Amino acid sequence: MSSTSLKHQITNQYPIPWSMSRAEQATLIRVLQTIKPKVAIEIGTYNGGSLQVISEFSDKVYAIDLTPSYRDKRCDDLSNIEYLIGDSKRIIPELVSKINNSDEVVEFILIDGDHSTKGVLEDITKVLNLIPKQPITIILHDSFNPACRKGMTSYNYNSNPYVHYIELDYVTGAFNHDGLYREMWGGFACIQMQPIKRTEPIAISAYQAKLFLVTYYRSIHFFKNFFWFLKPIYKVFKK
Repeated sequence: MSSTSLKHQITNQYPIPWSMSRAEQATLIRVLQTIKPKVAIEIGTYNGGSLQVISEFSDKVYAIDLTPSYRDKRCDDLSNIEYLIGDSKRIIPELVSKINNSDEVVEFILIDGDHSTKGVLEDITKVLNLIPKQPITIILHDSFNPACRKGMTSYNYNSNPYVHYIELDYVTGAFNHDGLYREMWGGFACIQMQPIKRTEPIAISAYQAKLFLVTYYRSIHFFKNFFWFLKPIYKVFKK
């Protein structure tokens, strides 16, 4: 099947636009087809593109979003979704506590909300307070973006015995993503939790670490960070 045919097939089946590459879309569909989650959580709904897929393969979905006004009207036809509107930093702890103290079984989570380093780290930290009753697959979008990637690597995974796998490059991202000049976006990281506690230390895997670094040093992110580093020196000379 050609990439054009795949694009048309996905678009026809899932008509709400979603901000993911064809590789990301196909991967998300396949992961959800395989898991068929009893309960799924999406952090960052935007217009509902990925939500339509999560809804199809899950029994129940919690959709957390700060700006519901962007949501496509067709999301109203998805009957198995509970929308939680507000800041994920407040909502996730409440939801995690509720799930940990109930019979609900979370099996899939998509983290695609706050794209700052601090925001990504906080979402991960709060999500990983879940006590897994079954294996949980966590997909994190935009792992190729330097700020998001830094947030993903800042969590101390060895402190959480339920985490058994971390891969930053489950799906590789893109350079000049959607025409954004020299910007790095997209990509999936994957975290897997198991109900059995891990007994050995765990390391973060980054299958495309070299590609990430080569791209980063040619990106606008590197130049912005470099000049931000020089800003204090500039202020001294300016005086």
